[in-house]
Amino acid sequence: MNRILHRLSPLVFAACTLGATGAALAPDTPLIVDGPIVVDAADFEGNMLRIPEARRVEFRTSPDRVSAVVDNIFVTRALAARAREAGLDKDPAVQRRMQQLQEGLLADLYMQKLEKEANKMDLDQRAREIYKAEAASLVRPESVYIQHILIGLKGRTPEMAAELAKKVRAEAVADNADFLALADKYSEDPDKRRNGGDLGYNSPTSFVDPVRKAIAAMSRKGQVSEPVQSEFGYHIIRFIDRKPPQPLKYEDVRKKLIDAESEKLQKQRVDAVVAAVRGSKTVVVHNENVDKLVVPIDPAELERKAAEPAPAAKK
Repeated sequence: MNRILHRLSPLVFAACTLGATGAALAPDTPLIVDGPIVVDAADFEGNMLRIPEARRVEFRTSPDRVSAVVDNIFVTRALAARAREAGLDKDPAVQRRMQQLQEGLLADLYMQKLEKEANKMDLDQRAREIYKAEAASLVRPESVYIQHILIGLKGRTPEMAAELAKKVRAEAVADNADFLALADKYSEDPDKRRNGGDLGYNSPTSFVDPVRKAIAAMSRKGQVSEPVQSEFGYHIIRFIDRKPPQPLKYEDVRKKLIDAESEKLQKQRVDAVVAAVRGSKTVVVHNENVDKLVVPIDPAELERKAAEPAPAAKK
């Protein structure tokens, strides 16, 4: 089987590449044949319905994934044929379950249809209305630009860390001090290799509370804080800049507003359809028969099982 699929992979991959550019295999093009068991291109296309539409082309660029799908369809079909030979498909419960699987697929496709219809709606005007109504809350939060040195506690006592932090701070405020050079020499911040001690702009809320409070009290560019103690050690902070909260432009939030409104409309449509189905005037629910499907609980049996000793753990 693996050798069959190995020979098949280039063919299927070529077909998928063509499909991505507009060409396609005929539905009855064979992919695997074993006597009466046939897997063709239509089978593959049907299986692709389980993949979100936006990801199907990407999925089909992998020969391994395509081959695995074809192989799975073949093995499943062959086993299903054996199940029919054994008469398993004659069981009424099995027949109803197969019907339910088909209905589940169709129901999902119908919901996807509703979603596509909602996505086609022009929601720009609605998004503008929401923007005007919620403009006060659509704000880019404050951000601060700092540089940072961390004197950690690993291998030293808090007193030792505090003493070293004072020394580093004294060097940082000296004339012609190069703060980032000091960060390179002393800082034990795990992110130092990535940022070199220059943290750029960040939300104040991204810092631990003692650091956040220290930054809030700083306003002069180049100002260096006294050592600030936190659970991580002692921080020396150099203040660079602060950007106050800024109202967001419509273009900044347009996509987010449209996506949110589209999702809301999709949910409303789906809920309305489901409610209409359940609320049909011709629906009759035989609750008394539904109740008969419930297995009654014997309180005495529950007490007996609760009293049983727990099984010994396997060694």
